[in-house]
Amino acid sequence: MYLRMQEEKEKQQNEIALIKQQLAKQQPKPNTSQPKQQSISTQPKVTSEPKIMIEPPVTQATVTQVRKVLSPVESEVLQDIEVNVGIEDESVRYGRNEWPSDRGWDKIVDYDCSGDIKHIGDQIGGNSEFDNGSRIEMEMNMESNPRSLTFFFDDKEQPNFVINIPKAVRIFCFIYYQGASFKINKFEFLSTPTARHGEGSRAWEYGKEWKK
Repeated sequence: MYLRMQEEKEKQQNEIALIKQQLAKQQPKPNTSQPKQQSISTQPKVTSEPKIMIEPPVTQATVTQVRKVLSPVESEVLQDIEVNVGIEDESVRYGRNEWPSDRGWDKIVDYDCSGDIKHIGDQIGGNSEFDNGSRIEMEMNMESNPRSLTFFFDDKEQPNFVINIPKAVRIFCFIYYQGASFKINKFEFLSTPTARHGEGSRAWEYGKEWKK
């Protein structure tokens, strides 16, 4: 009797298990996978590594020296050769038969044959006079702070020099008389300045009024 009841119980359990299996097959399987998240970037798409293009620096000479700028040529007709030499702001342009001061003294520095240098205000004496056969040199240090212009007469440094000159300048030479002439011998770029601005030298500032 007991064995029969046990067999009936096992049979019922098997039937219940079979029914559960059939029901499980009929029900849809839940989606256990997590939804894939898609990120949207606001940055532009880069297909290659960015590159920074760097232009090589332009090598600038520390000192520009116009060596022996002025060599007046003797004239059989003229006994005195009057010549001026100097610098002007890069913006200055001259026409024929104009004087250096026609564009304004505030734009130029003038060294004349009497030994004076001129800008705004008083003429400053003390540099050497020059005449036939003289050699005048101008040394422009564009890397110093302040920038400077120093004059030389026959290779001798002159005491009056100019500071705070413009960062871009033009060179001029002015002759008074027809038949006078000059020769530019050479331009040089120097690694170090030759001007010493020693004892007895005096700096005159470009752009300021000069007073003796």
